[in-house]
Amino acid sequence: MKHFFSARMIQVLAVAMLACMHASAAPPSSSNFVMPSSVVNNGVGDSGSPSFKISSSVGDTTFTGRQTSAAFVLSPGFWHSVTGVTQGCVIDIDGNQTISATTDGLMLLRAMLGLTGTAVTTGATVTGAPRTSWDQIAPYVHLAALNLDGSGNANAATDGMLLLRAMFGLTGTAVTNGIATNGRTWIDIRTYLNTQCGGNFLP
Repeated sequence: MKHFFSARMIQVLAVAMLACMHASAAPPSSSNFVMPSSVVNNGVGDSGSPSFKISSSVGDTTFTGRQTSAAFVLSPGFWHSVTGVTQGCVIDIDGNQTISATTDGLMLLRAMLGLTGTAVTTGATVTGAPRTSWDQIAPYVHLAALNLDGSGNANAATDGMLLLRAMFGLTGTAVTNGIATNGRTWIDIRTYLNTQCGGNFLP
């Protein structure tokens, strides 16, 4: 049996659908919030909040996308296809919520040296971490985001050393001594690690 809809019925349905979409599109007013995945694709507009995070319900769960704006972070989903979004800085690469020089730092240093596979992970993983194999860790190794000295590429002898010193708890000139940082100070490096890489390094 065929069903026929009049032009008027179609118009009413369209208006109803638009009303529902509009009702879900009001941006949150909190100054610090997380936008739940269930509303990301429902027409939610840009928010005026100075600090927020958008999570996606779909896409590549191992991709960390970061917008160039300092006002917000876009994380996993289709963000790799968004103009201006690049891979973000990840230093807790084993995903255990702890930044460690002897695990995360060692693996990142090995990766900067061009190593892959078990040559990166052997003796550097920790029991209970969500990611322990190279296949699990590799998607989080974003070396371009670890160009701490501003030279244009991540280098084990400079960027890797800066990162390890910071992970070992050193601060100030104890981090930068003997390394050509192209004018970047510990304050610059610390700010980047804390705001872009998920760090919590002391002044």
